[in-house]
Amino acid sequence: MRSFAVAAVAALALNLWGAGCSHNIGDSCSNNVDCQPDGTRFCDTAPPGGYCTIQGCDVNTCPGEAVCIRFLTPVLDEPCTYNDDQPNTQQDCPHVDDRCVCDISIKNVCENGIGHCASENSEQRWCEKKCSKNGDCRSGYECRSTGTFGAEPVPTLNNPKGSSAKFCAPKAPPEPSDLGPTQSTPDDLASTDA
Repeated sequence: MRSFAVAAVAALALNLWGAGCSHNIGDSCSNNVDCQPDGTRFCDTAPPGGYCTIQGCDVNTCPGEAVCIRFLTPVLDEPCTYNDDQPNTQQDCPHVDDRCVCDISIKNVCENGIGHCASENSEQRWCEKKCSKNGDCRSGYECRSTGTFGAEPVPTLNNPKGSSAKFCAPKAPPEPSDLGPTQSTPDDLASTDA
């Protein structure tokens, strides 16, 4: 009887330990165990400070603090004209499996219709932390809308465009022209003579 009680207390302690050690989607991490000891969450170490996430999501499969975002990799030397009325289409992209993705979306409208072609084969889906403003995201991250930099809403049969969403993403680096005349870019520093 005593061994049963000890086993029950040990099992309860393990469950509480496991529940206390998990992080939310978007939290910093350095390995998968930081996100969830049972391996159901993944630590993406590419973003600054790591990013707890779940790979391969779909609509309504992410935890409550997160939203499923589909990421396509735009090809920078293949510009296209994005049409808000016909998202997820080939538009003027050269390859059959390409989709024209918007470069920058403001209030769910592609700015100036400028986009780049991205192969459907490059699609990855990740649970990302929901936000409504930059203050909802941790330091070094911004609240970004889908329709920007290849991040697209997940389409459904009832909603082929997908529902727009905002999520925490690493802040985009400033353009060299935004640095101002007194600052140097990494390319400028590399080209100076020693």
